[in-house]
Amino acid sequence: MRRKVLLVTERRADYSRFKPILKLLQDDNRFEYELCVTGLHLLEEHGLTINEIESDGFEISHKFEMFNETVDSTGSMVKSLGVAIIKLSEIIELSNPDIILSGFDIAANLAITIAGSHMNIPVAHIQGGEVTGTIDESIRHAMSKFAHYHFAANKDACERLIKMGERADSVFNVGCPSIDALLAIKDDEDCLSRFNLVQPFFLVLQHPVTTEYDQSRLQMIETIEAIKKLEEDVLIVLPNNDAGYSSMTSVVKETEFKIVETLSLQDYVNLLKRSEGLIGNSSSGIHETNTFNIPTVNIGTRQNGRLRSENIVDVGHNSKEIFEGINKAKLLKGKDFEKIYGDGNSSVKIVELLSSLSLDPSVVQKKITY
Repeated sequence: MRRKVLLVTERRADYSRFKPILKLLQDDNRFEYELCVTGLHLLEEHGLTINEIESDGFEISHKFEMFNETVDSTGSMVKSLGVAIIKLSEIIELSNPDIILSGFDIAANLAITIAGSHMNIPVAHIQGGEVTGTIDESIRHAMSKFAHYHFAANKDACERLIKMGERADSVFNVGCPSIDALLAIKDDEDCLSRFNLVQPFFLVLQHPVTTEYDQSRLQMIETIEAIKKLEEDVLIVLPNNDAGYSSMTSVVKETEFKIVETLSLQDYVNLLKRSEGLIGNSSSGIHETNTFNIPTVNIGTRQNGRLRSENIVDVGHNSKEIFEGINKAKLLKGKDFEKIYGDGNSSVKIVELLSSLSLDPSVVQKKITY
């Protein structure tokens, strides 16, 4: 009998990592999958990226509006999490999956992990055990404590999960599936002309830090002041909708820089490969730039403690420091760096584990190991 896997995606950040796994599940007669789409995917101002999921050929079994408020606040984030828990518990009842595959540190995935564990459905969580600080770390570790299986991205994360009291035989070092997705992208020589870019250029991708959301505007201003000093071309991707995003967006839109609301994975990879570096605080600057030996200027605390390669230049929210960091990053261009988040084979490893992991009722009876 085929195993039914349930997944939810809220934004491009999780969809890009789920995509290679979904492709394998779709083509494997050992499985059926149900995909739920919510969050930013359903918002026009964030690119209505549900259309991208459909054009990629994936069947969407469920969808729901997660953001019932347009208020940009920490309270609205909590309310959207509550909506997701309620809606996903209803979807789990309808779907009756054999296993839930959740991932990363994103609210809808936290919601399905909480709901699934309460409803006695085994949950496998991707990329637990990593350290970053801010609310993302709390979400990620909470998901690990609710989940029953752990698909970690590196040895460091595996060891941390075991220290957190997770059973060693439930923790697997599979690498990061985003690397699989990156390596599968076809090269597109026309990407620069579509975005009116000329080389050399930098990409800027900076999100709010929810534990510092009241400083979001000032933090974005510091970044803008730094990149104004650059002679290179710049493309800014607008931030996600965590608390503080609207003030950051207004700062960006007051500039004369080239701006996009969002980028498809296809466009993002092709631009990233051709760029001088990534500036901002996205996890992509830690996980994914490393794959193509692209330097990252990592700003602030959002990725604090995450295992990183030597392509990263860490700086604070200070325009002088950011500008100096960019100049340091330029010196790293062309170097080859150790690949610490997998070899592009993570999705195969995850799917094989999904096919063989025990689904016995005893799996959901969790107990700390010490």
